[in-house]
Amino acid sequence: MTDTARVDQGRLLHFEKIPRVEEVEELQTSIEDQTAVELTEAPDEESDIADQYLAAYFQAKPTGFLIDAQTLLTTREQRDLEAFLNDHAEESSIDIYFYVFGADQRIPSDIRKKEVADQHYSVGKPAAVIYYYIGAPQRSALYLSPMITDRVSAAEQRRTLQFSVMQASSRTLYFDQIEAFLEQMSIRVYWMQRMTQGTAEKTLETIPDGESARTFPRRNTAPEIMPGIPSWMKRVGGIIVVSLCGLLLLWCVLAWLGSRRRFSFPEFEVESRLGGGHAAGIGAVISFSSQAITPEMQRNRMPDYMRRA
Repeated sequence: MTDTARVDQGRLLHFEKIPRVEEVEELQTSIEDQTAVELTEAPDEESDIADQYLAAYFQAKPTGFLIDAQTLLTTREQRDLEAFLNDHAEESSIDIYFYVFGADQRIPSDIRKKEVADQHYSVGKPAAVIYYYIGAPQRSALYLSPMITDRVSAAEQRRTLQFSVMQASSRTLYFDQIEAFLEQMSIRVYWMQRMTQGTAEKTLETIPDGESARTFPRRNTAPEIMPGIPSWMKRVGGIIVVSLCGLLLLWCVLAWLGSRRRFSFPEFEVESRLGGGHAAGIGAVISFSSQAITPEMQRNRMPDYMRRA
């Protein structure tokens, strides 16, 4: 096995085992009669893709790199794939367009897949167009823009798809297969870019150490909270909950500050009348029993003469 690694500022970003040519010979002998860009192993029972999705798949060039017209992937999986493909497009001169189909689905025979790819991707930035069947990576098909096929031979195109399928087939879970497939495809497409620029070797049998490859970020495997509720409702609900918590916290702070207040009552010196402190039996004394309660709430009044000595 040949090791391929990417090191950036002392950090290992990607490590990939690239099989040698001898390890692929057994796979090649089983696909000698197949085309250069298709590895088709059709399931026992196939069904055509519903007509309602065909326009979204094939009518025009897509605006994004992930084409999942049937929403076969979850929202989180779509987000991860789109991030990966966008990152690849920023660093490579060859885009990857990833069409997703069901494992037992079939593209209707009246749609010429290669002609569709040539029609949409012959002008502009070159592209690698992949038709991928979830759970059946061996059925994948790869089509390249004409400007790439002029420089990359059919054998090299087939080898690119073979290595990607081999990596995907080594995984069990369907999304892990997609990740492995695209990571390997990204490596190979990057090397195709070098070949079209005349800065690479003649074959894709091995990739020198240090070649870059994009990898998927580590995904959070925790179950999604309330998956049946739209994301905008979750955001609104979150804002409401945070606001209520903030108001409750503010009320607690104000109540705590109020409990610490103290009131000061001035003492008035009254001149003695006829030698006494106050007139006998005349007037009243207001008693404030607590400094923590406002004077308005302490309305217990009684004449001083009613107090016991």
